[in-house]
Amino acid sequence: MNILRILRQQAKDYDCSVCGTNHSRSEIRVLGRVDTMWIVRVTCSKCETAIKLLVQLDDRRALARPTTEPLGRERRPPMTADDVIDAHELLEGFDGDVRTLFGAREKDAGRSTS
Repeated sequence: MNILRILRQQAKDYDCSVCGTNHSRSEIRVLGRVDTMWIVRVTCSKCETAIKLLVQLDDRRALARPTTEPLGRERRPPMTADDVIDAHELLEGFDGDVRTLFGAREKDAGRSTS
């Protein structure tokens, strides 16, 4: 069984969610495999938007589904323009490194509110 051949056959049934181009000519690359699941990156041939898929083999058929969040976690709402502006304002006045920036968040997340 050739997973790339199966994915290329299925790709013609899907269009890019950004530009609408059919994925029949998109680049498909296998990134890894765990048991019967494959991690695949599909890059649109027109706009070069890349998506990752978790492909699970079921009854010798490949069933692909986009992975937009880690499995088993709640789906977060999409970012808004206000979120981007807030992040920009935070970072504009921030004086530190990445560990400091994300370390404070990890410590705050571990605290319980009383």
